Amino acid sequence: MSETATLKVGDAAPDFELPQSPMGDPGPFKLSDHRGSTVVINFVPAAFSPVCSNQLPIIEEQLGSLEGAVTVAIATDNTWTLAAWAQQTGVSYPVLSDFNPIGATAEAYGVLLPGMNMANRVVVVVDGDGNVAHIETAPAVVELPDYGPVLACVAG
Repeated sequence: MSETATLKVGDAAPDFELPQSPMGDPGPFKLSDHRGSTVVINFVPAAFSPVCSNQLPIIEEQLGSLEGAVTVAIATDNTWTLAAWAQQTGVSYPVLSDFNPIGATAEAYGVLLPGMNMANRVVVVVDGDGNVAHIETAPAVVELPDYGPVLACVAG
């Protein structure tokens, strides 16, 4: 799928600034701070859920194939929950909290599930100019997205 409820490939990616740790160190992750780099945004529905907990290590495994790209995951859980989840799954990339206000970034990207306060399982690739280069939506919220097209997009 090449679009969400609010975005399509070629659109400017909405900027966001989200916390990546409960204690504020490192500081928040701001998309626009990464202009010049490809950013792979992985929206995931819920920390500690079985499919999401399987997805985080898969993203970690793919990092070697994403040389030069910045990879993040975003969930609507709070920073304390996400920090514990990232530690449990052993991931090294930022897991960002879209908790306050809940789902604001997911809503801006058109991936917030109506009435559920959580994101759909969607991967958005943002190019170095800040534009949406690829959107990969999982077939269902309980299924993993296909990372093949994501990797192909990043590889150029």
